[in-house]
Amino acid sequence: MDKPKGLADRVETWMRKIPGLRTYLEREHRRETDKKLREHLASRLQESRSLAKKIALDLTTQGQMESLAKLDRFSSRLQQMADTIRYASYGYSGIFDLEKIREDELDRLYSFDLLLADDLERIQKGVEEVGQASSPYAREKKIEEAEALLDVLEKQFNQRKELIMAAPAPPQDK
Repeated sequence: MDKPKGLADRVETWMRKIPGLRTYLEREHRRETDKKLREHLASRLQESRSLAKKIALDLTTQGQMESLAKLDRFSSRLQQMADTIRYASYGYSGIFDLEKIREDELDRLYSFDLLLADDLERIQKGVEEVGQASSPYAREKKIEEAEALLDVLEKQFNQRKELIMAAPAPPQDK
């Protein structure tokens, strides 16, 4: 067993020995992990949006205006989804909060968020394909395909919200 190295480690070790505090620390850790994961997912969507904006700028420079309106709407949806993920309810909440999540539910939530990362990969590839399209018609089709992928992500994220709302309150420590 490793010895605590700093004051913070010693305090945390001590706090884990007090009934109820250990559970609280574990919940806070899970909550922070959930928040970091959502921040990562939102950042990935921002990257896709930045790429879509760059593609729009390149198309403008080349005088290819046919797909700009559709690409701009898609870019706005990417931003909206990034904000939705970033500011979503997260993890375990306090004793008096309306939405309470048990630890097992939080673990399911975390696993669910990891699956969303796969959807983000597909969206990123979809945006890349928009930029590689050789004609306005092909570009329009690629934008539609990327929008469909974003629709899937949005539905799955709404399921995440339902999971949070359906979670029963955690048992109180005694």
